[in-house]
Amino acid sequence: MDLNRQEFSPGKVLGIVAEYDPFHRGHERHLRLAKEQVRPDFTYVVLSGCVKQRGELAMLSPYDRARCALAAGADAVFALPAAWTVRDAEHYALGAVILLQRLGITHLAFGAEAESLEVMGRIAELLENPTDSFQQALHRGLKAGTGYPRAVSQALERINPAWAEIMNQPNNILAICYLRAILRLDAHIQPVLIPRQGGYHADRIDPEQPSASVLRGALERGNYWPTYQAMTAESARLLRKAILNSALPRREALDTLLIGRLRSMTREDIQALPYVSEGLEDLIFSAARKVQTREQLLDMASGKRYPKARISRICAWALLGLKAEELEAERLPEHAILLSLRDKPEMTALWRNKKNLITTSWTNETDIKAWQLWAQCANLPDVYPWKEKVVRL
Repeated sequence: MDLNRQEFSPGKVLGIVAEYDPFHRGHERHLRLAKEQVRPDFTYVVLSGCVKQRGELAMLSPYDRARCALAAGADAVFALPAAWTVRDAEHYALGAVILLQRLGITHLAFGAEAESLEVMGRIAELLENPTDSFQQALHRGLKAGTGYPRAVSQALERINPAWAEIMNQPNNILAICYLRAILRLDAHIQPVLIPRQGGYHADRIDPEQPSASVLRGALERGNYWPTYQAMTAESARLLRKAILNSALPRREALDTLLIGRLRSMTREDIQALPYVSEGLEDLIFSAARKVQTREQLLDMASGKRYPKARISRICAWALLGLKAEELEAERLPEHAILLSLRDKPEMTALWRNKKNLITTSWTNETDIKAWQLWAQCANLPDVYPWKEKVVRL
């Protein structure tokens, strides 16, 4: 094959959307099984940046997590802009899928608790093209004060009780949002389901199928050795290095910044933040003056109507300083920020016509603020993201 010819293109390109916080053996398994099933020419990962989808700070920098993905078999890792990362599942999936579509993927692999891609596809089709009866049931739930995710689940239950059970699992929800994004974009992308093993909220560390949230909790308690055993060698090495250098984001630093920020805001300021509606600004305004930590704020402000994830995203946007109208005006991702790359001549040829899409520079103001927030909480100088270079293998 002549790699100098402009029309060079691979047969298959696998795409994966991830946070890898931290990168563990379950992530490694997912990547391996996806590659075995698709047998792609290249594998691309779109990764959350410094602030994750639920509004929390990542433990390691995007470049360190991209290095872990590269070591485990990815060929290139790109960052998803913060304006599409710190979003509800529907918009998060849409931003990630269109970025991968523009990069030229042919297959998208994701994990889920459900084992039937066909059933999840039918749910995705209904959510994208809702029937009158579904819309009526959804509106009744919302009018009764039920939060949107729960209202969707209740509306689905009227159609098929088994579907409602599927929507009660976090990975299923995100998987269905990926399928919805493919439908909405009319993208020629083949979905690939990798059934998830192990519990998303398991309360113990399974070395082969760990939960990232359990690993983060264990690290916060100083339970290092079993955590390292559940991680890949490269991930454990980078995490150990960050711990020894006291370079992990500190919960107490984020608490101080957040509570101080919220207490300096008026009710109108809070009302202007993304995801604030229906008097939620009064609840957050009042709670911020009674608590000392972010976790206490989430406990006080969340409930049946306002899930913790929603309050957490609002807190992130308060620190990042983007208003709801500005977020709604954000264009779908038009640039892919390259974090890591496996040097291959085929890759160079493949991207020859994508010079306007791929960049190594962080120029978006919101992304830079996310870097600054992460660095401040991690005891690092304010030189990110300009200090980091693309990781190459």
